[in-house]
Amino acid sequence: MKTCIVSNGTVNDYNYIKKIIESCDFVICADGGTNIVFKMNIIPNIIVGDLDSVDKKILDYYKEKGVKIEKHPVMKDETDTQIATLKAIEIGSDEIVYVATIGSRFDHSIANLSLLLYLLKRHIKGTIINEKNEIHLIDSSIELLGNKGDIVSLIPYSSNVEGIYTKGLYYSLSGENMSLEFPYGISNVFVEKKISVKIDNGLLLVIKSND
Repeated sequence: MKTCIVSNGTVNDYNYIKKIIESCDFVICADGGTNIVFKMNIIPNIIVGDLDSVDKKILDYYKEKGVKIEKHPVMKDETDTQIATLKAIEIGSDEIVYVATIGSRFDHSIANLSLLLYLLKRHIKGTIINEKNEIHLIDSSIELLGNKGDIVSLIPYSSNVEGIYTKGLYYSLSGENMSLEFPYGISNVFVEKKISVKIDNGLLLVIKSND
């Protein structure tokens, strides 16, 4: 099951984000993410969090619609997006897409990025998407579709990434290593409509971007 988690981050293109949400089987709002789906006339399946960011009138609207709401204490260790992730795993999701997960709060953005590692270790596919970025974390391999000229960056998420192999990229790699302290994989370019990235050891962020 493919689940979309809507956080309380930045959305600039609601039409773009709406298409992503509607491509999923299940929608979980993390607190203020409820305000975002309301603007798109989307009814989520579950709303979770301490509910300190959601508009009360919007919350009442979804209550009337029969949406399940799980309120958590304000004083808690987990972020609302982490709580939503645990709920998505609990209901059996094998793929989780995060939207509105990157925003002006850099601390939240970094914490949300770590959720990709949490999912990877549990063999669950995870992607963070906004209007400019599609973020993946791999420990083995990935294939991505795009257009010639699209940009993709390879950034270590572990101290070292060993044995990096690519296909379909302008700057090809064939077994090279890359370190976290000095990455050199920024702004590579699609030369084919499908690319592949494979690594022998480590953790690698694969970020497809557009300007």
